[in-house]
Amino acid sequence: MSDKTEHVEEKSQRETTASDPAVASQTKPTGNRFPTFGDLLAMLGIALVAQVLVGIVGRIILAAVGYGGDGAAVTPDVAGKMMAVLYLASMAVTLGGVLYYRRLRGGRGRWARFSIRGLNPMLLLWAFVLIFAVGVVLEPLLRVLPDLSLDVGRGFWTLLSLVVFAPIFEELLCRGVVLGSLRDRYGATVAWLVSALFFGVLHVQPVQVVSATVVGLVLGYVYLATDSLWPSMILHALNNAAAYLLMILFVTPGDDAAGAMLIDLIQNRTLYGVIYVVAVILSGVSGWMMVRTLRRMNPTQKNPVEV
Repeated sequence: MSDKTEHVEEKSQRETTASDPAVASQTKPTGNRFPTFGDLLAMLGIALVAQVLVGIVGRIILAAVGYGGDGAAVTPDVAGKMMAVLYLASMAVTLGGVLYYRRLRGGRGRWARFSIRGLNPMLLLWAFVLIFAVGVVLEPLLRVLPDLSLDVGRGFWTLLSLVVFAPIFEELLCRGVVLGSLRDRYGATVAWLVSALFFGVLHVQPVQVVSATVVGLVLGYVYLATDSLWPSMILHALNNAAAYLLMILFVTPGDDAAGAMLIDLIQNRTLYGVIYVVAVILSGVSGWMMVRTLRRMNPTQKNPVEV
């Protein structure tokens, strides 16, 4: 083959690669610089600043319409509506800010994966039971942490915020953007662990940081196992719905922040001890299986190339 012919073919290949994004993505690894540890801190900062700013604006608006200062004037229904609106606003600002930052830092490729093949009822059932089990295992630790100072309200708006808004926005951010970007650069195991910690710290308060981090491990594994956000969103919604149900059944309106733990609901210590041991065994075996599965993923699954 002549040098001229080789030059023409090479030029043609470059032109095809430049004009076809799918081909270009196959010839260039994604996320070569993004995300670094500093990027994770920056994205977390965007989320926290958004929450603070939206909260300040919300308080100003409430004061303007007559709900300032007097906590007794805020009924559970009003509190739920406040939470829903402020949460929706803060998470919309957060997601938009993180995606803009990701673009500035050179993050490439699809950041949200959806596929109906991931809707495996048995996987969802196992994950839901596992979340309950690890929650029981964590109870002794959660009881010694500072009480949760958060009034989420009650009623339709609270349910909408917990079961619809939170699963959508938090899964898009923590499993979509954060876990997906980490996986592209560092592999599945690192992405699984770090994204769960990011999810936990996002909740700020110690009790929520601990519980959300562990729940984030289960949600992250489900996302990696299915390569779809649908299952993790559904699981997230079911977990929040169960927590809300426990709250309205066993917690008085004035004590929303205290939450409801199984250790407080079961008076028979022997029965609770049996449940706790079973929860420890289930959590340990499931954790070992998850780690083993992630380690066995082949390089393509650990570092997928966008197509």
